[in-house]
Amino acid sequence: MSRNQQVGRERAQKRPNPDQNAQKVFQISSADDIRRSLRKQEGSEVTEALIALRNKFSVKPAESVSPQDERLLLAKQWMDVTPGAQDVFEIWEKLNPHQMSSLALPVSLLSSILVLLSVHFTNHSHGLPIIKTLLSPPWMRRLTSYLGGSHNELILVTVRLLNAISAFGGGRERKSLLDVFPWETKSLPKLLYMRRRGKNDDQVDMLSRPDIRTWYILLILSFVDQHTPTIVKTAFLEQHREVFLAIFKGLVQDSYVVARKILEVCWAGLWSDPKIRRTLKIGLFNEITISHLLKLYDHTGAESSGPEHIPADLVHHFLLAICTRPGIGICFKDRGWYPRESEDVLEADDERSARRGGKIYNKILSNVLKNLKVNEDSRQQELASKIMLACPELVAGYWSGAALTLEPRLSSKWVANIAFFGTVLSQPVPSSSFMLPDSDLYQPSPPPLYNILENILPSVNTKPHLSKGLKSPSHLVQHCTALALAKCLMKYAEVINSFHAVQVALEEDEEDGQWSKRRRDLEKEVRRRVPEFQVIIAFSQQKYQAVNSPKVTFLAESAQRLLWLYQRCLPSLVAEARFDVGKLLQDFVDTSWTMSDSSEEDSKLPGALALRTMKQLHVLRLLKASDQFTWSGKMGKQALVALYLYVLLKTFSTTRIDALRDTLQALLRQILSESIMFQQDQNEVDLWLASFPTTRRAPDSRSPDGTPLTDETDAVIIFLDDCVQRFLKTPYRYFEKMQELAEPEPTEPRNDTIHALDYRDEPPSSLLMVVLEQIGAKINGKLLSPSDSLAIVTFIRKLLFRLSGKQQDLSFLIAVSDKVDAIVQPGNLFANYPSITSAMRSEVSVIHTCLHRPEELSFLDRSEDATIVQDFLHEIEQGSAPASMMSRALIAFKLIDLVRLTNHRFRTSEIARLTNAIEHLHKPALAEFFAVMHPAEHILWKGADVVSRYDELCQQLEFGWLFIQSNSSDLSSVQCRDTLVNLLFSRSTSHLEVERAICMIVHGITSSEDREQLQSDLLLLLASIMKKASAMLQIADMSALKERVFVQLQFNINHVLMIILTGLHVFVEASLDSTCPEDRMLVADISTHWLALFRTNILSEEQKHLTSMKLWIRYVEPEGLFDLLAFIGRTVSHAADPRVLEILEAILVNLKSGTTSSVSELALKDQVTQLLALRPLVPESDNLESMIASAIVWHLPLCHDGLPFSPDNSSGTGLDSITSWSRARWKRHSNISLTNAMSQFLDQKCWTDYTPKIISAFLYTDPSARKVFSSWLTADACTALSDGHLATVIRAFLDSDDRENDISGELDNEALATAFVRLLPEDGRSGELRRICCYCTSALIAYHSSKRSDLLSLFQQKLSSSPLAYQVPDLMAIVDQLLAQDIELGGITVDVLDRSLHWAVRYLSEYDSPDEEGRQQLRLLKTLVSSQGSAKPHLMEPVLTVIIQNRLSDIDVSELAAVLVQGTSLKPAVVNRLLQSILHHPHFFKLTASESANTTLRSSIIRLLYVLFNLHPTNTCQPSHVEPLVHIYRGTLSYSDSMLLSIFKLFEGQRKTSVSSILARWSPSMDVSASTSLQAVQNMDPIQMLRTCLAYPTCRRFAEEDNEDMAYRPSTDEQIYDPPFVISLFGHMLSQNPPASAMAWVEVFRTNVVCLLIRSLSSKDAGIREASLCHIAGLWRCLEVADMQEKPQVMHILHLLKDTFPLTPNEPPKRLPSYTSLMLLHAMKGIFYPSNFIYPMTARFLLQRPEVDITDVPMLYNMLYSSSDDWKKERGWIIRFLSDGMMSTEDWRVLKRRHTWDLLASLFQSSEKDQALRHGILEVLANITCNMQATTSLILKSSLLTWIEMQLQVCKSKESLAWVKILENILVTVNASRLDTATNGEWRFVLSRCLLLVLQDAVFGSTLSAFASAASVILRLSVLPGKSNPHLPSLITRAVYCLEKLETTITYDQDVDKTISRCRTRIPLPPYPARGFHDVPHVDDPLDIWGKAVETLWQASMSLDEKTSAWDALTSRLLIWRSMVGEEISPVGEWARREVVCNLRR
Repeated sequence: MSRNQQVGRERAQKRPNPDQNAQKVFQISSADDIRRSLRKQEGSEVTEALIALRNKFSVKPAESVSPQDERLLLAKQWMDVTPGAQDVFEIWEKLNPHQMSSLALPVSLLSSILVLLSVHFTNHSHGLPIIKTLLSPPWMRRLTSYLGGSHNELILVTVRLLNAISAFGGGRERKSLLDVFPWETKSLPKLLYMRRRGKNDDQVDMLSRPDIRTWYILLILSFVDQHTPTIVKTAFLEQHREVFLAIFKGLVQDSYVVARKILEVCWAGLWSDPKIRRTLKIGLFNEITISHLLKLYDHTGAESSGPEHIPADLVHHFLLAICTRPGIGICFKDRGWYPRESEDVLEADDERSARRGGKIYNKILSNVLKNLKVNEDSRQQELASKIMLACPELVAGYWSGAALTLEPRLSSKWVANIAFFGTVLSQPVPSSSFMLPDSDLYQPSPPPLYNILENILPSVNTKPHLSKGLKSPSHLVQHCTALALAKCLMKYAEVINSFHAVQVALEEDEEDGQWSKRRRDLEKEVRRRVPEFQVIIAFSQQKYQAVNSPKVTFLAESAQRLLWLYQRCLPSLVAEARFDVGKLLQDFVDTSWTMSDSSEEDSKLPGALALRTMKQLHVLRLLKASDQFTWSGKMGKQALVALYLYVLLKTFSTTRIDALRDTLQALLRQILSESIMFQQDQNEVDLWLASFPTTRRAPDSRSPDGTPLTDETDAVIIFLDDCVQRFLKTPYRYFEKMQELAEPEPTEPRNDTIHALDYRDEPPSSLLMVVLEQIGAKINGKLLSPSDSLAIVTFIRKLLFRLSGKQQDLSFLIAVSDKVDAIVQPGNLFANYPSITSAMRSEVSVIHTCLHRPEELSFLDRSEDATIVQDFLHEIEQGSAPASMMSRALIAFKLIDLVRLTNHRFRTSEIARLTNAIEHLHKPALAEFFAVMHPAEHILWKGADVVSRYDELCQQLEFGWLFIQSNSSDLSSVQCRDTLVNLLFSRSTSHLEVERAICMIVHGITSSEDREQLQSDLLLLLASIMKKASAMLQIADMSALKERVFVQLQFNINHVLMIILTGLHVFVEASLDSTCPEDRMLVADISTHWLALFRTNILSEEQKHLTSMKLWIRYVEPEGLFDLLAFIGRTVSHAADPRVLEILEAILVNLKSGTTSSVSELALKDQVTQLLALRPLVPESDNLESMIASAIVWHLPLCHDGLPFSPDNSSGTGLDSITSWSRARWKRHSNISLTNAMSQFLDQKCWTDYTPKIISAFLYTDPSARKVFSSWLTADACTALSDGHLATVIRAFLDSDDRENDISGELDNEALATAFVRLLPEDGRSGELRRICCYCTSALIAYHSSKRSDLLSLFQQKLSSSPLAYQVPDLMAIVDQLLAQDIELGGITVDVLDRSLHWAVRYLSEYDSPDEEGRQQLRLLKTLVSSQGSAKPHLMEPVLTVIIQNRLSDIDVSELAAVLVQGTSLKPAVVNRLLQSILHHPHFFKLTASESANTTLRSSIIRLLYVLFNLHPTNTCQPSHVEPLVHIYRGTLSYSDSMLLSIFKLFEGQRKTSVSSILARWSPSMDVSASTSLQAVQNMDPIQMLRTCLAYPTCRRFAEEDNEDMAYRPSTDEQIYDPPFVISLFGHMLSQNPPASAMAWVEVFRTNVVCLLIRSLSSKDAGIREASLCHIAGLWRCLEVADMQEKPQVMHILHLLKDTFPLTPNEPPKRLPSYTSLMLLHAMKGIFYPSNFIYPMTARFLLQRPEVDITDVPMLYNMLYSSSDDWKKERGWIIRFLSDGMMSTEDWRVLKRRHTWDLLASLFQSSEKDQALRHGILEVLANITCNMQATTSLILKSSLLTWIEMQLQVCKSKESLAWVKILENILVTVNASRLDTATNGEWRFVLSRCLLLVLQDAVFGSTLSAFASAASVILRLSVLPGKSNPHLPSLITRAVYCLEKLETTITYDQDVDKTISRCRTRIPLPPYPARGFHDVPHVDDPLDIWGKAVETLWQASMSLDEKTSAWDALTSRLLIWRSMVGEEISPVGEWARREVVCNLRR
């Protein structure tokens, strides 16, 4: 160590620590101590004081500070004494600027104080003065100089102080810091390189102890974190983008926690903020930024801070988030395999142009992919894979740019490359890109061929590489290559399937379809890119040394997979090669028997066996797909060698692998069903395969008598293989034998109980005859061993049993069984082996039992001793089971063989023991054990305890065998039947299996014709199966099943007894649906038979079959039922048999229930007389009365009575079905004239619910009915009626009156008074009855003028005697109806209003949310208050209090509050209290100021405030009341903001004080705060400001508007600022807080507020123009001294603007043309947004001219006919410019001067495919047609209408709505009389033809909102004065046609109240300007739009000279609409209904 170093160390040891000294000297406990310590004069003492204070106030990073913290209290005390810590700043100024360590102390102290004061909101006021001082220019310059110095500690504390300012108060001063901090300082970038250097730096948490770089990064991140307002983020990123991007350059050297902080802020603050423009985000995360992030992938190890802190994982998850999700981050949603829309479609074979010209959206990701090291890092490989999965368009261009090494070589990099190659190509097909955008329709054209191929087999020498890899000597290379090729082929198969699906959906032609051609081209190209098939064959046939090694097994499996894939994907390529696929079966059969049990561990196959299984599956799939496989070929060249079929059957029988067995079964089914053996029934193959033996035996197995037992499977397969070979040699010989055997005996009796009609069985396979022949020959010739003979006979038994399930007629199978019986006679069998002989005879007896021939079982003897079985079973039960599964299985099958070969009848207990033993040994063997039980013994159910153990045994049970084992007692049990049904459907059951099961049950019914109970039980079982099948099978399968069942089951009447009828009834109910026409047709013959039988026996004494008739009535067609009713009415007397009356009642029930079609409803109309004739037979039948009511009502139009509409079964809920039903009734309505018909219903003692309907119908149609009803009303009979019945008929009586005369003469006074009292509101009534009673009450008072005073007296008496809560809703409804008719009610109105207010308090207090009925009642209360005019204040106050406290968030309730306040004289104190309650409501700002606030609710609350403020302005206009309103004011033109502005003006008028000081703190959002008017202006949204400039409200006035009469403002006004407010705020800013810096000026200009001032010079209001010009002049003066780079350009524009105004001192400035102001504002905007393409054009235009020509359209020709590269963009801009500027007549003169419209019209005609251009020109036309002079000029001088008619000849569907709006604009704006004079009315005819052309467009007619606009145009046409329009009838007829099409898409909601409430939707009214011109209005309620369109068209149809069919259609619909929404919503519909009712009786 040097001497200098030693001296330095000694000095350091002697130097005192200032921190320790400060702690010792200064004891700080109060503010006075602080002040005393800071007043020290000596420098050392001040330094020590600052150190002590810094240490005192310091806060650790993770430390929490409570409100009572000692440091916090001390800091607050200090700030109270010395605000803003001025003493610290004084000391700071006095410090020596060269003593850097001393300067760091005040900076550090201030940062600690700010951190401490920022913790709690209540302390923020103490810290704000400090921040304000620090942000002042002198101190900010001082801090900036510190950052540029070289003292690290000073730099550190300075950056820390800046962080404290940024974080203070949650970032409230962050924007101010952003504005004043000099980000352009050149010394700032060096801060990012100033890291802490030390030995243990890696172990330090950089966020707890940040270095300079970390502090600076945290400062930058604070401006973009998730808590920063979006406007601050946007400003920071737009102005200081490079500062933010600089933090990524050294990110790779940062610690994990810092990198995580940066990425978390980027995700949460930037990518998760939807308000930041996505283009801005993507500009930040460009390729350079991503490249910096990719460097973190090199840091794969964990840092010392934690084992999970791996930077590579961190950046990996971040990149996955922003790169792999379309629509998020830098990942765009592209068009998949399609090119971008902007480029032309590439030809299929033009690969070079595809590579060169292909454009993509995700260019960043494309370049990122090429830089990823996919073969070195698994994370980067995952990222690349997921990017290409999200963006499949990148795959095609990836292969050539990535340069992956795919040439086969034995290296890890190549293995990684080829694996990634396969992973990318195996990604799913992007089928969604095949759809049209935003549609579920497919693209008409396929993707380019090049893109498809690059996603399947890329053009990177794929074929040579893959071929070389398959030929490689390395097994690993071969295996990897095979896997990659397999993935390519599988991807190709998926693509082909997707293309085929698209082809089918588009219904393309196979030859000419585009997708079909592309599929063929793709196949051709794929064939060229895959290795030759000979290479695959060679790969599969290569020889290996170690055959059984795992790698050889892998290669073999891969080879077989490739063979299968080639056959599947490229069959033509395989067909060209000479390859016998059958040779693959040479070594297919595994000689070692393997078993698997799902309950054993052996079920988990070892790897080698699993691969062998996969290999076999590939071979089988190849054989199934190959058309070259000949199953009848032989395994060798010798003639005796077995067929390929033998190998397949052998494998099928021995395998226990489900997948392999299913594949084999499918292959066998395919190859055998196509052969001549099974040509009759292809499904029979499954029955043969299911009959194969499953028994397994040990090699030394023997029977009890010593017979050797061999493998049954080999015996049966060898036998069948021989039979097949014989059959294939001479097939027709066996066909003839089958025909001989199948011919029935001529003397065979016919079964009369059940027979088949028109349904023939498919005969079994003729192979069965070969089996019979060979079994006979071999047994007779002793060519079979006893064991083989038994196996074959057992197989035949199983086969015949299964075939019985498909044969309706068992005669053929019985003949076969007789043949078998003759063959296996004891004499022909084995005398030396009695057990085998007995077992074979037992099998024959089983066959006879299964075929239901019990008479043939007399030879069965089951008395043999079973000792050997008992002994063996005992041995099994006592011993332990072997460990090997194979050994246990052999023991189980040996036990089954003993049972099978022992001719003994086992008891139930023995069967139970055997079942348990076999289940314990080998559970799958139970199926074979159950199959050996003789069905005649019926022991299986009890022996195996099937019911209770069903869940355990269901897999081993079979439905057919369990059913045949069932006896009558079993079938009578519900549990047994349920078990059978569950077993049938326990597996994936097909309809064929259900048909076979049903066929067996039918055979059971056939064989038990004398056992009625058994037949009934079988029918119940059949019913359960049908019920379950209907829920599980497809509709088509179920229909076929029903047809089969009911063809087999046609019951003869003579054999149906009552006991069978019960089961038959259940069966029919479960099987048939009486509403289904197909089901009724299916049993039409049966129902017709019973109908004829009923007619025959109805009058006979023997009527035992009448009860059975009721079952089939439901399936008789309505015509037959009506004929039967007429027959009964003619033939049956009053004393008829009760059973006949029961049938009559059943017929009526059937007709009433609506099970038949709507034809019965139409037929009812003509059956009134006939139905009335049936009343004497069933006088008390409700069903008959219901039908009479329906028949009479059919004489009336639908909804004639005006009651709320309720659709029934006949109409449904679809609007099209409702209107068709209404149209049918409208066409058939007529009068009813039946003598005394009404009297018999009036006089009947007991009324049903249908009696009032009948009487009401008579009252509406019969002119004489009113007199009859009036006389009946005076009788005593009416007093016995219920209130509901009485109210219904009285309502009809009142409603059917024409209301022209007083009805006093028709009603008796006493009867009238009695009825009136009963109709008054009462408790307990339903909602519908209450409405009827209210109507009747009000109608009696209104129409009974002579007795009105008496009725009102009764009403008043009722009110006086009733409690306060007496039926208030009904009272409000009655009073509302009477007040609507201007009837004076006296004190009743006041009384009801008082009760209503009491009710409102209770209702609003009790219910959390009003229901629809409650909302309707609140609307009635609002109407009542409005009509009364005033209410009692003491009753009103509680209601308002409840509303404000509990219901302020409810729109209807808030509107009610405004009405209540407006109609009441409240005291000033009460008004103030209500105001304060609203303003201090906890959710006030949430409901009115938040961006998610409901617009309507906000308007209702502000409306309430507006009314309260205007009640007593002197008291309400207080600053404390107005100040909260500033926070909810948005400064827009919306209705609510206009009311707020009126409140501000009211405040100024009352207080004589400007509100500007309050509005200076205004901000457009609650998230952003402002303290000065400058900040308020800077906070304005520039986009919204620009929108205001372009859609400027020229009619806005500076004068105060009366908000009471304000027109409805559309919702879009919320997106436009209010110009007077903006102008005033800007003026206040200029006078009080003008910008002081260049950046502040730039921010002001970037808000486009100056553009609005320029645009306001075109306003129609002189006051706005004068104020705007004044502020522009003030701006000029301020800019003269401003230091701004853009100042010369701005001043030049202002000079040009000044020159456009002449000097007129005493006059207001003239109006500047809109095109001039627009041109100047675009130029001004371009200066501060120079990236906008229009900026150089506007600048060039203005610089080329000394002055602006205000009579010309700027830049018209240059941009309309531009030849630059951006000509399309320029042309679109100028057209939009022309649209925005057409605002007045003066603007039209400017356009007209340059013949602008003629230019646009010619351009429109020549641009049929440019939709954007056409839409823009239509917007120009829309604005032109909003001006009367312009429209008239174009019509008269430019033939505008004729031009429109020409365009509509080739109109596009997307433009139809725009044309309709233009036509309506013309009708609204023009002077019709002037045009009629000029054109002789021809203009109307042309316009009508134009609209007719639009309506003929099919797409337009299917849009509801567009159709509503067309209906409005038709109405306007119809009301034009002058001569009639000949095109109007055609227009209305076409409109009705469109209306019918639209009705198919609308469903009616039966909630009437909800329908009424939603009919308050406002529709924008014409004229339609360009803004939002092409927007299709959103339809919340289609029914509302439909109803208004019907009203409109009906009014138009009323102007026609003659009645048309369209008028009938519209009138019937208008009645429906009136009934749906009520009289209040549809007064037009009510008038039409009244006229219809009056005409019904004429």
